[in-house]
Amino acid sequence: MVQKEARRKIEYECNNCRKTRILFILQSLHKDVDQKGYVEYVDVHQCLEDRLNANILYVDKSLVVRSQVPVRVGDDLSTQQISSLQIPVPKKVDLKETRITPTKEFKHKNLKGLRIADKLRQSQYVLEKKGDGNNIDVESELSFIELEAIVSKNVDENISEDWFKVLISILEAIVLLDEEMLAYMITYLDPKLNTAPTGDSIIEIDMILHAKSSFPVSSLKSYATFRRQWPDFSKDYGKQNFELYEKLLTYCIGNQHKTLLDVYFKAEDSIEFNDFIDRIEDLSMLGLINIQKTEFFTVQED
Repeated sequence: MVQKEARRKIEYECNNCRKTRILFILQSLHKDVDQKGYVEYVDVHQCLEDRLNANILYVDKSLVVRSQVPVRVGDDLSTQQISSLQIPVPKKVDLKETRITPTKEFKHKNLKGLRIADKLRQSQYVLEKKGDGNNIDVESELSFIELEAIVSKNVDENISEDWFKVLISILEAIVLLDEEMLAYMITYLDPKLNTAPTGDSIIEIDMILHAKSSFPVSSLKSYATFRRQWPDFSKDYGKQNFELYEKLLTYCIGNQHKTLLDVYFKAEDSIEFNDFIDRIEDLSMLGLINIQKTEFFTVQED
C-alpha cells in the first residue's frame, strides 16, 4: 500500500502586526533552493492598520521560519536587515532572468513578447519576442511586480492591459510560485487578449498560477449529484461533454495529493490545457469540486 503524504504546518508570527500566520503544505512542495536548504515564501496580508504588507520568509528543511523580511512599497530590499539568522539574500541590483519556454499549444497569436519583473522573488521572467506590436506596461498595486508586454496591433490595448493587471495582482500575492506555470499562463492568455476578462477569467488565472500547489477535491456525494442532475447541467455544458466532465470528476474523488497540474497530465491526451481549465472551473462553480490552495491564513485569537 502506498503511504499517503501528510500535510505539514508552517507557522510564524509577523514581526509587525503580531498576527500568527499558518500555511499547510505537502513536504514534496517544499524544495531546497539554495546551498543552505532554505525555501523562500511570500506572505501578503493585512498588517498594521489593515494595510497590505508582504513578508519574505526563509524556511528550513524542517518547515521552521528562520527569518522574515518585511517589504513595503518602494523598499530597496538589499538594505533590509534580516532578523534571526544570517541568511544570504541576493542583492537586488540585478534580477535573476528566467526564460519562459512556451508549451506546444502556444501560438504567439496575440502575445508577441513578455517580461515580468518580480521584486519579491528577485527574478524576471522573459518570453522571447516574436513579431512586432504595441507595448503595454503595467505595475501591480503594491509595486512589487512590473510587466512589459508586446501585443498584436489588432488587440485592444485597454483590454489587454486589464488582463495583465489581473495577472500581476494574483502573482503579487501567491505564496509559492512555480515558474513552469507561467508557460501555461501565456498559453491561456494568448487567444483571450482581445476579449475583456470576466469573473470566471480571474478565477481561472488564479487556478493556473496555483496549479502545482493546489488540490482539486471531490467526493462520491458530488459524483452522485453530477449524474443525477446532468440532464439539467447539460443544457449549459453540452450533452456531448458528459464523459469528459465525468472523467475529471472521478480523478478528484477523495484526492489529497494530486495537484491540479497532475490531474491535467492524466487527462491531457483527451483535452487541451485551456479547455481543461474551463471544465475544472465549471465543476468548481457547480460546487462539485473544491480547489484547496496552498495559502497562508491568520489564526483568530479567542
